[in-house]
Amino acid sequence: MKPKHLSSLQHRAWRSFHLIRTRLLGHLVRRLYKHSGLTEAEYIILVVLYESKEPVRAKDLSEVLGWEISRLSHQITRMDKSGLIKREPCETDTRRFRVSVTQIGKEIIAKALPLQELEVKHCFGDILSESQLNSLVEISDVISRHLKEEHNG
Repeated sequence: MKPKHLSSLQHRAWRSFHLIRTRLLGHLVRRLYKHSGLTEAEYIILVVLYESKEPVRAKDLSEVLGWEISRLSHQITRMDKSGLIKREPCETDTRRFRVSVTQIGKEIIAKALPLQELEVKHCFGDILSESQLNSLVEISDVISRHLKEEHNG
């Protein structure tokens, strides 16, 4: 059977998505670092920990982020050394650990969140119509559901 290729419209849509993904995220990551000194990985982890209000098992954190445990472990080690987070042994399983945000991490992320939100609003939320935003949510839901159901993602 001959492999099916993307239609012209599918190809244009994919290229458009890829272009805004790389440009928009690149811009947001640069702005994030400029106003907070945080890398994208540090920011993502701090947001999850800050919002959880309690220590999170590393395994659960890797699932939330969609990261391999080895990648997360290396990032946690760096962030622990820099004082943004702390790791502590899990009471129920000494082979595992939990992660929480430190006071320094809380202060940094509390300052970074509103600035990042303003940047996202400026470069994303304010330039799309309500209809476009709703379409994007619908598109994201369909793709996410497909990945979850068909690819264990």
